[in-house]
Amino acid sequence: MASTIKIVCVSDTHNDDFASKVPDGDIFIHAGDMTNFGTLEELQKAYDLIASLPHKTKIVVAGNHDFGLDSKHPEYLAESVELFTSSAAKAAGINYIDREIQTFINYTSVPSNDPELRVYGNPCQPEFIGKPYAFIYRPYPSEASEKAWEAAPTYEDNIHIWVMHSPPLNRLDSINKKYKDLGLTGCEVQAKKIAAAKPLLCVFGHYHFSRGVERVRWEKDGEEVENSEILSMSAERRLEEGRVGPASLSEFDFSDLEVGRETIFVNAAWKTMDKTPGAATNDPIVITLTL
Repeated sequence: MASTIKIVCVSDTHNDDFASKVPDGDIFIHAGDMTNFGTLEELQKAYDLIASLPHKTKIVVAGNHDFGLDSKHPEYLAESVELFTSSAAKAAGINYIDREIQTFINYTSVPSNDPELRVYGNPCQPEFIGKPYAFIYRPYPSEASEKAWEAAPTYEDNIHIWVMHSPPLNRLDSINKKYKDLGLTGCEVQAKKIAAAKPLLCVFGHYHFSRGVERVRWEKDGEEVENSEILSMSAERRLEEGRVGPASLSEFDFSDLEVGRETIFVNAAWKTMDKTPGAATNDPIVITLTL
């Protein structure tokens, strides 16, 4: 039985109190950088905000600033992972995903209508401007970049939602002029994995400049992009690149999405390029899908 679900997406909140601006829905997704330094105090605050939300199902993936959640980072805190994976977290609807697939059955307010929902989450991303961030690997081409995504799902895994912190190559991964000479882009390995798996929805952030929504249609019998359309773009990007549109919209209905041929990419960055406390922020992005 088909089910229409409302998914509320946010990323890169960086210690902000974002809860009051998050609309209700069936599923809430936070795609990482909940904090600035991933301390237990910061992560506890983010946890409390997410737990307070009314959504029945909350999906959380870490970001490069969430140091305490990365077991390979010097600032790792086992208590942080325990916080997000505890029985209390489950009771609050929080589902922390780290390089794995999780399957959900009763994930909306009317669970009897819920078809199986399969979600993949992976916080890893290429090294970023030479700093010792969390969940990083040497950019492609490298053995580390291949290893970071070697267990990623395939088409046969029937993934509906793919959540990561950093974008795949060429999908809402433009960077502003200040950083362009550093050659920063999304991950090519991840882009290939997504093209092969063809999920309905990919949610990420990391590149605040490219906050927006893009609809991609894949070739019928291949993994190349047949066509794509950016449906929403940050005001900063429009201004810097001299674009007329599209506007920085926040709510979309994709109930007509063709399974296996189309993927929606969402860069849900909450922070703009102005990261100072009290600066204006973006709205969460709301996506309606039919499974």
